Amino acid sequence: MPKADAYRPPASISRKEFLIQGSDAEFRRSIYAMVQSVGRLLTCRDAFGKELNLTPSQFVVLMGVAHAQGSGGVTIRGLADHVALASTHVTTEVRRLEEAGLLVKRPSPVDKRSVRVFLQPRGEKEIARVAPFIRLINDVLFQDIDPDALKTAQHVARQLILNSESALAEIRKHHLRREDPSPVANQPAVTSRGAKRQYPAGFRSPHRSEAAHTVRRGKAKASTWSG
Repeated sequence: MPKADAYRPPASISRKEFLIQGSDAEFRRSIYAMVQSVGRLLTCRDAFGKELNLTPSQFVVLMGVAHAQGSGGVTIRGLADHVALASTHVTTEVRRLEEAGLLVKRPSPVDKRSVRVFLQPRGEKEIARVAPFIRLINDVLFQDIDPDALKTAQHVARQLILNSESALAEIRKHHLRREDPSPVANQPAVTSRGAKRQYPAGFRSPHRSEAAHTVRRGKAKASTWSG
């Protein structure tokens, strides 16, 4: 019986610049490596939170306040933009951290309808306590990584965030076509103008540390890393 030819699956991308002699193997290896690396980063971030008895998102919010408060505090919206989480989720976590004595909300001197968030002295002490552990892990994580290569990775991550708005619109359009084959469902997807910005609309997640869920409003940075 003649031996059948080995199965060759269809390419996962059609852009010629990512194909080598028609093969997408190198492209797929790059995707697998990026996904695995993000998973490892999130695992380390989870460990930082556990060191302070905080959930991953609580740790991100606490560190976000530390880096964004300056001398006048940070608004909930500004904090949400900084840590790439939904404003409603940030509000919840700020309340929990305030109850734990780590953060405090004060009325904004500019807009009385708004509040600004600050670290409490206890919050400062907790960040100082975990800082040596964070430095140790980051020193190991980024060993033998060239700073210029890290800048390239940052550029790639940000461009993926920009492009993902259109990609997610295509996913939604695909699902609409499956659920409703009518002409209305087949109209071209409309993407937000935020996709033209450095940090586009549409990708804040209330559980970014636990899973890569997306929502349709708000800005997001490339994989918030609070370590």
